[in-house]
Parts: sequence; structure tokens; C-alpha cells
Amino acid sequence: MTVRGTEPLMEDREPGMKHRSRMIYLQCVKALIGGIPVDCDIGLRVWNRAIYGFPRTCFRRRVRGDWVPRRLHVRATRTRSAILTIGTLAWLFLGFTGHVVAGDWSVIRPNILVIVTDQQFADVMGCAGCPGIETPAMDSLAKQGVRFTRAYVNYPVCLPERYTMFTGRLPCTRRQADREHKPLVSLGNQAKKGGYETAYFGKWHIQDQTFDRDDVAHHGFDINVGGKDTGMTDDAIHFLSQARRRPFLAVVSYYNPHDICEWGRKKAGRSERITMHNGDVDINPPLDRCPPLPDNYEINCDEAEAVQVRRSLRPKRVSNAQAMAMDFSDDDWRQYRWAYQRLVELVDKQIARVLSALEDEGLADKTVVIFTSDHGDGYAAHRWHQKSVLYEESCRVPFVIRWPGGARQGETDDRLISVGIDLMPTMSDIVGVRMPQGPYYGKSAWPFVLDAGSQAPTHEYVVTETEVRLGAKESYHGRSLRTPDYKYHLWSRGENREQLFDMVNDPGETRNLVDSPEYAAQLSKHRDLFAQWLEETDDIYSED
Repeated sequence: MTVRGTEPLMEDREPGMKHRSRMIYLQCVKALIGGIPVDCDIGLRVWNRAIYGFPRTCFRRRVRGDWVPRRLHVRATRTRSAILTIGTLAWLFLGFTGHVVAGDWSVIRPNILVIVTDQQFADVMGCAGCPGIETPAMDSLAKQGVRFTRAYVNYPVCLPERYTMFTGRLPCTRRQADREHKPLVSLGNQAKKGGYETAYFGKWHIQDQTFDRDDVAHHGFDINVGGKDTGMTDDAIHFLSQARRRPFLAVVSYYNPHDICEWGRKKAGRSERITMHNGDVDINPPLDRCPPLPDNYEINCDEAEAVQVRRSLRPKRVSNAQAMAMDFSDDDWRQYRWAYQRLVELVDKQIARVLSALEDEGLADKTVVIFTSDHGDGYAAHRWHQKSVLYEESCRVPFVIRWPGGARQGETDDRLISVGIDLMPTMSDIVGVRMPQGPYYGKSAWPFVLDAGSQAPTHEYVVTETEVRLGAKESYHGRSLRTPDYKYHLWSRGENREQLFDMVNDPGETRNLVDSPEYAAQLSKHRDLFAQWLEETDDIYSED
């Protein structure tokens, strides 16, 4: 197959400026006609927003460069006068009719809180039916929101998936970014276009050539604070307690249950540089407390060569927990599953603290909460520890959206979600900012949160990338393509490089159907869909 080219990462600022001017005008109109039963001071806030929401350059006549849109090339006095008139009318109208609560910007747009755990398989939550685990915070989000049960990451490893989550681009394009060619379209900057305050707390783990923590111009988060799970939760709670004049986008990014990697190394007998900063759990719990082995515990007899190679890799610099786990006994794997559940419970307690802070500050009904993870974990399926392969446990993650302000509650949705590329269009939908033109393939999940019967565009299939690297120039490139009933794996080379699974009758991916004549039509269909994906996107997959 040919290698597809890609579009430049640099994005034009002009469309965002034009849309921002429209957004501020629409906010005034919404405040005038919204009829939401609240108290009178929002008119003053609309007035302030109208004046201070524009960058100062928008009131100039092309004296600071030619990036200002042509529609904004107007006299400063005429622009300012029009905005003052709209804001004043909003203030007077609402002051007499008593329609808005003092200082309540959520009548126009809600706050957004994005909670990201690290390495959490979708099924390891109480609300997902996992026995032996208590996750009251995650369960409460599902009970009060919509839980999407078929949400897949674009890459089952932290760094490339987080690149995609925060830029909206496919993971394979991340290596195009460098210090001279960084993406300007980012989750934080999209929210800023809508007039939002932005803050980020916790694990970052995005490659520096995309943007490091200090690169506010590109990542868009004015507040960006690291720290382990307990400390960063304290910082997030402090942020929520502050008075503010604008809605906010806050990302709270946790480490756990990622510490299962360290647990695995400790279990294998390693001790050097092994620390579990986010809460320790027992290495040898009693077996009567441990869950049973999964139904798909055994390694497939026709497993892809690439996966078998990944099992045995022993890098010089970092101990490979998967290679060490190959020596685990059945009892060790049961203890591993027990430890993983405990780590999920630890992070659930931190999430509960943030959700309680929302309640305490009176923000819960004014805030959309999006809960997800950057990738899953093997959880002993196929005797796999950690992530990086295309099996369900590594690729399918929680994706829950809660919006008390009129959305679905306590429901599940089986539409396909491509978490990395869908996060930005979903958030952009909420803040009222259009996605820019360019190589963006995500689809907003927001319409389906509001209406189960929405006819908004959705995915016919979703694609996950991965790579098994043997050296600087030698790799196995992998892709999976998930349709509602089937899942297709393809590796760039090696034995058993092509696999097809019936996800209705074989959700554990134990029986490869590639050589089954009765599934020949499905195999052909999924090959065609993957060829279509390569034709229509900037995926750079190639075969050796």
C-alpha cells in the first residue's frame, strides 16, 4: 500500500476570529430572548463580555498585521458603539424582567470538566457490571449521564493517544510536529475561542515537540499544574472554589490505574526505581479475595507474530513488564486483576473529591462532565499485561458524559466513539465553536447526549493504530477496524497478520475467522473499509 501524505499542522487563525465575533453577538441575543428563570445581573456580564471578549486588535483597522478578518475591518467607534448598545439593552431588559441569576454564565454555556484516568479498561467499573469493585464516583456519572459502551482509543499508549486527544489529529501524524511546526488547533485554544477560562491539572505526557507545559500559545491552558493524584486533586478543587466571570474548561488528568505497571514489576521481583506514588496495594493478596481468570485468559494459538514479538521484547533502558509477566502463574494473574481493581478504586476516590467540590460550589448543575481514559489495560486477557496491542481490553475505555441541564440520564449508548479524535469536536460543540477545516475526522458525541434519536453524523467504523518497534528503523505497524458487530486486525508484516473476530459471539477475540469460508463476505467488507479509511484520511500506514 502507498504511504498517504498529510496536511500541514499549522492552522490559520482567521476563521476562529470571525467565529468569535459572531459568538459574542449571539451570546447577547441569547441573553435577551432566553427566558431562563434566574435573577438580573447577567445583563451587566453580557455587557462586560461584549467589550472585553474581543481581543484588543479587533478594534483596530489593520494596523497590527493583516490577520484580522475583513468583516472586522470597521471603524473602532462603530463596532464599540454597536456592542455597547446590545449589551446595554440586554442589561435593561433582563433587569426589568428578572430572567437571570446574578453572575450565572451557565445560562448561556456550561462549564466543562474533563476527567481522564490512565490505563483504564472500560469494563472495570461497577456501572459496567464488574464484580468485586466499588466505584461510586464513576457509577454516579453513569447514573446521571450517558455511558458510551463502544468507545475506542486511537492508539493504546499514553503519549500518542494524548497527542490525539488534545490536537484532534491522528496519532500517526504526531512525528510531523516539531518546534517550528506545532499544531495551533488544540483543546485549550478551541475553548478559548468560545470565551472559556482554561486549566489543566495532573499528568501531561504529551511530546514536547507538540507542546510542553509552558507552551500556552499552542496548548491553550492558562493554568497548567502537574502533580500526583492526591495533590493535583487539591489543586483542581482550589480552582473550582474561585469566583470567575466566564465559564471554564478544566482537565483533571490522573495517573491511576497506570501504577499497575509498577505493581507488575514488583510482582516479578524488580525493586530498583519501582515506586507507586499514587497509593500502594498489596503484592500478595489472599486468593479468596481475588477475582477469577477471564474467559479469554489463554493466548490464541494463531496470535499475530507482532503480538508474540511484543511479548518477548526486553528493552535495555526500561524493564518490560509484559515480558516479565510471561512467567506469572495463574494465581499471579488473579492477584494482578485484584490489584488492578484496587487501583481503579483509588482513582475513583479522587474523582469523588472533585465531584463533591462541584456540588459544594454550586457548579454541578452548570457543568458538563466528560469522563474517559487514554487507553486500557490487558487485565489478564490473553495473559496480557499493560497496553499497546489491539485487543479489546487495551483499546476500549470508559466514555461517559453527564449534563444535568436537560440531557439523557442513566442510559447507555452503543454508538461507536473514537475517543481521541472525537473529544475535540464534542467539546467544540458544547462551547459553540466550529471545528476548523483540515484533516479532522472526529465526530461530536454531544448530539447523542442530548437526544438518543439524534440523526447527527456518527461513525460507521473506528480505527485504532499501534506499533511494535524493534529498533530505530524496524517496526510492525498495526491497525484495528471496529464495526458494530466485527473487529478486524491488520499488521504490516509477519505471520497471522490479518485477523477477524465476531464481537457478538466472541467478544473476547479468541477465534480468528479469516480462514472461515462463511465469513468471507465480512472479511472482504472490512478490507474494503480499511482501504477506504486510507484513501480518505491522512493515516500513513504502509506494509513492508
